[in-house]
Amino acid sequence: MNARTLIATLFGLLFLSSAVVSHAADDLESRRNAKLEATVMNPNLPLEKRIRALKKLQADEMVNGRILRTFCVWDPLGKTGPISSTVEDQKLRSLHYGMDLTVITYQDESELIEALRSGEKCDAALIRGIAAMEFNRFAGTIESVGGLQTRQQVQLLMQVIANPRMAPRLQDENYTVLGLATMGESYRFSSDGKNRSLASFSGKAIATESIDPGMAALTQGIGARSVSGDMMGNVQSYADREVAGMMSPIIAYLVMGSGQISGDVAIMETPVAQSTIQLIGRTDKFPHGLAQILREDFLFKFENYARRVDNELALVPSSFWAKDTPQDIAKLEAASLKARLKLRDEGFYDPAMLRLQRKIRCKFEPSRSECANPQE
Repeated sequence: MNARTLIATLFGLLFLSSAVVSHAADDLESRRNAKLEATVMNPNLPLEKRIRALKKLQADEMVNGRILRTFCVWDPLGKTGPISSTVEDQKLRSLHYGMDLTVITYQDESELIEALRSGEKCDAALIRGIAAMEFNRFAGTIESVGGLQTRQQVQLLMQVIANPRMAPRLQDENYTVLGLATMGESYRFSSDGKNRSLASFSGKAIATESIDPGMAALTQGIGARSVSGDMMGNVQSYADREVAGMMSPIIAYLVMGSGQISGDVAIMETPVAQSTIQLIGRTDKFPHGLAQILREDFLFKFENYARRVDNELALVPSSFWAKDTPQDIAKLEAASLKARLKLRDEGFYDPAMLRLQRKIRCKFEPSRSECANPQE
């Protein structure tokens, strides 16, 4: 072997050796990260251990030992409103997870959603569940008409989706669901307290939100005419008696209607849907482990959020509430099912969430006919 060949061979061996060492280092780092992520995603381990693993995984993201993130919040009452105040409380808890939050409050939900889409200001946005539909159909379908009927059912659903095995359904390459909380229910409102039956709504104009085709389908299913608009505009139309009623989250009344609506109206006690507030984050800002910790934290605080809702609901005059007849409740359930199936087949509602909701309804009421003969 001449000198030139020897040198070439030595360089080749050197290069091969370096590549092997580099590959081994990458493989070791990969195994280390996989172990750390498995630790973070395991809810059976002590929280402190999981948080330590999370901080090691996120070490490159940290500034002065903190992960800096911006949460944008929808609160129609602004910074002093109940939703914004709740997130301010969250800032303290987030420090425990290694996050330093900046909170920006938006009174216009559509403006906030656009800010989340652009990614220029908001790493995550706290918005209503129906508005979150465009970011995650599975979680948005939680607000399907008649899908969940009680707060207890919502709480059980939250326990299910907080399980790490549900994580793939809650994220894609762009957005991830970081948690959700109850925001009360949606109800059927009548502008005339004397007209409470479903039959009295036949052919009349009912205000529904343009972003919620479920409410429009339900309205049509009970024989009324859906007039679409935004949530606040609908409350104003209702208060001004421009419509015979509305299908609306109770928060709309609490925020805008309580000082304007007269005492001869009716809010029917049977919920037409559950209302939620959901935290939607950009996936590149919230990897699996951090997202999982936040979802579990929302579940942990479920009762706290629910009490805040109850405090607000206590402001609704008792004279406004009215009961549906058993016959109308049955008709409402049938119309809700028909609306869910229609919107499932049209690709709006997520079939997996509808099946999960049916299983939860049947867990609470095994005698329901749908438990033996499911259509969802």
